[in-house]
Amino acid sequence: MLRNSLRSAVKSTSKPLALSVRAPLRVNVAPLTSTAFRSFATTRSQLNPDTMKGLQYHGSEDIRYNTAIPTPQITKPDDVVIKIAFCGICGSDLHEYEHPIFFANAAKDGDKISGKKLPLVIGHEFSGIVHEVGSNVTDVKPGDHVVVEATGHCDDRRNYFTEPENKRQSEPVCLSCETGHTNTCEDLNFLGLGVDNGALAEYSKYSQKHVHKVSDKIPLDVCALIEPLSVVWHAVELTDFKEGQDALVLGAGPIGLATLLVLQAKGASTVVVSEPAEIRRDQAVNLGAVGFNPAEFGENATAELKKLADRGQGFAASFDCSGVPATYTTSIQAIRAHGTACNVAIWPHRSVAHYVMDLTLYEKKSVGSLGYQTKDFEGVIKALETGKLDLEKVKTLITGKVGLKNGVENGFLELINHKDKHIKILISPDIE
Repeated sequence: MLRNSLRSAVKSTSKPLALSVRAPLRVNVAPLTSTAFRSFATTRSQLNPDTMKGLQYHGSEDIRYNTAIPTPQITKPDDVVIKIAFCGICGSDLHEYEHPIFFANAAKDGDKISGKKLPLVIGHEFSGIVHEVGSNVTDVKPGDHVVVEATGHCDDRRNYFTEPENKRQSEPVCLSCETGHTNTCEDLNFLGLGVDNGALAEYSKYSQKHVHKVSDKIPLDVCALIEPLSVVWHAVELTDFKEGQDALVLGAGPIGLATLLVLQAKGASTVVVSEPAEIRRDQAVNLGAVGFNPAEFGENATAELKKLADRGQGFAASFDCSGVPATYTTSIQAIRAHGTACNVAIWPHRSVAHYVMDLTLYEKKSVGSLGYQTKDFEGVIKALETGKLDLEKVKTLITGKVGLKNGVENGFLELINHKDKHIKILISPDIE
């Protein structure tokens, strides 16, 4: 599946990547300072003004390093051009190789929000420094450290289709967007997944309403994790989680560990992380979780899990970050009466058998969480700036930094070949 498909993802690579990796893998690179980035962010004189380097998605199993991608330019008054510092590789990026979901919208007729067609630069978890702004931009200025909400929704359609005769311009705003739930827009897509060129390149561009200024006291590599942290911040908010409550996280991948950190920032009394892989489970324990190995207990795993809750009767909330039938069932059965089970994982296209009375008999809730809204970005940024989100713990989620040129081999393929030994790999255009 993904393991096999990604081995053939880069046309110039004829054999699979073979690396000797220890857990957790850390790629040592020279630190990238804010001063160094400002020298790039204030001028393009050191670069070809017309082209840049980047990783372009051409279709399923096809991603290419290109040194002649048109550099984004200011074309609208709300535009913000950003010099990319770091961009993380998201699980969604990996999913797109085998069964394109978001990029499928950028097929024959172009993306439903923007009309853009492939090839497009991939990548949406990023940080950078403002390089240039349009005439209407007042929230940020050149030199500011920023992160970007990568969503594209109904309101963004108007930025791309401004001609009155364009039929897409006159399409009605969907109910979700009308009620402020832009993360569930009928035509939702993301920068770097079809709406427009993303951030696995030297520069990216989006409208100012998506751009958030961050304190330069937060390192730019950590800033690249604000996007995935916002995903789980939104999930925790959906469960109406309260300080002093306990929680269960199923799966200790990047999103599961991010959920753990957000729950800690929200004042959780106890967070249990259920994960069968020892390396990942140990990572969760090192971050302050109670580790649980479901493989040790077989059919009794859920009953044993419930004993670890504060009162031994189940958790106030659970978060399925694995996306397999067993964890979905456990997420419901392991919460207490009136608790909430939240699915954060992105599932393949298949159904899951579920006994509805598990919910009904104890008035439990099961909710799904998708992406984020502006308030979630703001919440994460504030939590980092005030120290509620532990900066040092967040840093430990970064297990590698690589350059663009070798980004697929040392980034994408590395995550596939050694997924249990990694949390998050960042790609930077300023690393050779």
